[in-house]
Amino acid sequence: MSSAMEVVSPTDILSQDSACWRETFTDYYKTNAPTRVSMVNDKMMSKWDGKYEILMANLVKKYGILGSPIEPQPQPKQSIDQPQQSRSVRSTSRKPKTIAELSSKFQSLIAKATPTLGSRQNDINIVESKASNSDNGLETSTFTVCTRVRPLLGHELSAESDAFVAVVPGQRITTKNDSKSHSYTEELLLHAPKISIRGIPKLESTSHLFDYTFGPDSTNQEIYDLACAPLVKRALNGQIGVIFAYGQTGSGKTHTMSGILDILSSSDIFTDSTDNDNDLTFSYIEMLGRNIKDCLPELVEPTTINNADADNDNDNQVKDVQIGEVLNGAVLIRNMSTHTVTDVDQLTSLIKRANSTRATAMTAKNDSSSRSHGIAIFKVKNRKTAVQGTLYVIDLAGSESAKDSKDHVKDRMNETKEINSSLMVLKECIRARTTAATPGNGQIHVPYRRNKLTLLMKDVFDIGCSRLCSTVIIAACSPLASDIDHTSGTVKYAAPLRVALAAGGKSNKQNNQLEVDVNDPALWSSDAIVTWVKSVVVSESIDAKLFVNGLTGVQFCALPENEFYARAQAQLGDDNDKVKEGMMMEIAKSLYLGMWTLIVDAKTRKRRPDGSIITPEQEEEERKQLEISTIEKAKVWLEREKHMRGKA
Repeated sequence: MSSAMEVVSPTDILSQDSACWRETFTDYYKTNAPTRVSMVNDKMMSKWDGKYEILMANLVKKYGILGSPIEPQPQPKQSIDQPQQSRSVRSTSRKPKTIAELSSKFQSLIAKATPTLGSRQNDINIVESKASNSDNGLETSTFTVCTRVRPLLGHELSAESDAFVAVVPGQRITTKNDSKSHSYTEELLLHAPKISIRGIPKLESTSHLFDYTFGPDSTNQEIYDLACAPLVKRALNGQIGVIFAYGQTGSGKTHTMSGILDILSSSDIFTDSTDNDNDLTFSYIEMLGRNIKDCLPELVEPTTINNADADNDNDNQVKDVQIGEVLNGAVLIRNMSTHTVTDVDQLTSLIKRANSTRATAMTAKNDSSSRSHGIAIFKVKNRKTAVQGTLYVIDLAGSESAKDSKDHVKDRMNETKEINSSLMVLKECIRARTTAATPGNGQIHVPYRRNKLTLLMKDVFDIGCSRLCSTVIIAACSPLASDIDHTSGTVKYAAPLRVALAAGGKSNKQNNQLEVDVNDPALWSSDAIVTWVKSVVVSESIDAKLFVNGLTGVQFCALPENEFYARAQAQLGDDNDKVKEGMMMEIAKSLYLGMWTLIVDAKTRKRRPDGSIITPEQEEEERKQLEISTIEKAKVWLEREKHMRGKA
């Protein structure tokens, strides 16, 4: 009997062969590379199908024969690691240079970008010309903005220093506006050093325009002659002059202000006051945060006191200075000593004594930085007319950036906050006052009461002040490239405060479409001024034509109060009648006050957006129309409310 033979297909044979190889690989990995046993899986078997012998030969070469494992040697990856090493070496060899290392190249670039300046025109007097702008009446409060770049200091010039100059004066620009006027500005250039991505040094230059730009070679005398001397004239004429320096700590503010005070000791403000019928007084206060201190308190002779309470009273006799307003709007200063000055030595001694008591402290930029606003106050009073002029010389505390103040202790940080806050209020007041001087903006609020410094300068910011005021701002700048960011902040603070007024007496920002204000005395002719004087002085006790003496409206309005008294008294001749003299003084006073009433009215006159004037009659009519419109709207809303209630 024959038996049937079992038939096996080729697929089954291959399947059995693959299973055998799988067991072989598993046993091999368990013996020679147990951590790699997971490599034996379906994916590996499928990948090496038909090439299992080759795979086994590779495993033996890598891990050794079965039962005799060897540790595989890692092969260096030349194609990957070697290029990385070369890139590392290359990046180290091409490390970009710093600005300090390229200082010589930057100095060469800055030298090429710096213009050569000639001498300044002798007939340029920006401070005086700004008050002569008659397009919008008399400019009763003007602001002249200057900048001064200090020279390099001794340690910055040493061979070890890598400091170099990046802030330089630019061109002096005269632009012709029309046939009668031209504008004058002076440029300050800031060359910020930069290094391109390819390591090439370059400059990012910006230009800022000022009324005057004083370079490192400028002297305190030059600054005094151009910027301060006109303010002395203001004070001697019974008007207001203010000069202050602003800038980064260590930028030369105190040096400039101290130099101006030294020159003032022998200037016209002293000689004219002592030689003529004027009394000169001097005071000096400092504002440290919200505290105000008298730097020249009256020296009290020590006394023998047995009572302990009396000792306490004696210790507290120097009180803080208080600044406020009285009911009539005048600024009152309490607890501030006033010293009558009669000779140069006395004034010099007072200035030195005041400077020695100012609060200073070491900062990152300056070993003796001024931490307070130092305010020197000169008052010149005419003995005959009692008219008093004032000159303020203000050394503002140094501003600091976040980088410079990051290491301050708490007290120093609080000082910095107070300083920066008061400087910001000052900036807002100047901007608001400048805007208020433009036509139709007389109602703009100037926030001078927000800070004691600006309250002290109320006459400068109050559009209703009946005296001419001139303010000079000096932005003190460091020339160093390392301070370029802070210097940029300083000029960005100061430059926008400048209103470009033409040297010929015309504003660059005036709207030529403005309706002429016929009631503005600054725009009147000489004959119109004579007619007005006759209307004010009913009697024939004064010759109106002789009193005006051919002056135009803007010239007559700019006359100081003392000049009104002098012209009235001149008409008396040799007559020493005290009654007549008193009467003439009253006439002069009424003319002066009447003129300034018209000036202030013109400055605060309302205008429409197109520049046309809104007369009092038109304003009253518009008010009535608005009132009628409001009543009609109220009636409509009342009817709607009744209708809605009826529906409910």
